[in-house]
Amino acid sequence: MPKLACTLLAIGLSATSGAAQSPHADTGPYTDSLLFRARALAHAVPGELPREIRYLNFAEDKAPLSYVLMGGSDSVVVASHPVFQVRYPRGWIMIESGWNRDVDTNATFWPERFARIQLGLRDARLIVVTHEHHDHVGEAIRTTTPASIAPKTLLNRQQVQTLIDRPSSPLVHLAADRASQYLVIDYDRVYPIAPGMALIRAPGHTPGSQMVYVRLASGRELLFIGDIAWMMAGVERRVQKPETVSRELNEDRNALQQQLDWLSGLTARTGVVLVNSHDEVWLRTLTQRGVLKEDLDLREP
Repeated sequence: MPKLACTLLAIGLSATSGAAQSPHADTGPYTDSLLFRARALAHAVPGELPREIRYLNFAEDKAPLSYVLMGGSDSVVVASHPVFQVRYPRGWIMIESGWNRDVDTNATFWPERFARIQLGLRDARLIVVTHEHHDHVGEAIRTTTPASIAPKTLLNRQQVQTLIDRPSSPLVHLAADRASQYLVIDYDRVYPIAPGMALIRAPGHTPGSQMVYVRLASGRELLFIGDIAWMMAGVERRVQKPETVSRELNEDRNALQQQLDWLSGLTARTGVVLVNSHDEVWLRTLTQRGVLKEDLDLREP
């Protein structure tokens, strides 16, 4: 798999830090045309397609369903905290970077798993995050080896601005003079990043939220939706988080509702499998179906 510099230059885009413009803009609402655009742009980058998706859950929380889903019961659900590995024949891309124990001490944390994640980040060709909350971007910001992580971590301009001005934790505050260490892009709707992969802008949960589209060599398609909904039931029923939680997170509920309205039924319409970040039951289901594989494959060919 070509490195990012080769990937972006191959389609005429700058691979240097700073703003780069998407070759396409689409200011319309969330419709299936957005998926068609992502499919097209994912094929714009030459190279072998990824062969599989792996994940590793390094921490988990428990909370009543009423906290994560509007109208939910008081039954307790498990919220996982995984990172995902898009495995190519040669090398890999990481989706999410996770966080170290000192960023959030309330969750159950498995240090041995996180050590594997740190190796995965260190040796990745590229790192992308669905949004700028600490449980998704923490290690990319607080890493003890910034020289091996920051230059290949791709952040959009809104993610950088949030990390500078309004980080979800002081421990993931990004000093303005450090932003140039990262790959920073601006794009309107869809942005290709690697063979079979494209980003879709989805502000709402945070200003910099985005979805990650992946097409495997097998033809299977996946869409990583981050925290648009914490539980897949929210997508299926088009139900958001409780209003009090949304206010705490400064979410844009109008934008989130548009996204949920589009995502609900997307698999039935298009065959694209949705992957959210925190629904442990759904991740287990996808694993049983062979869509995802557990643990990271850190072997180089």
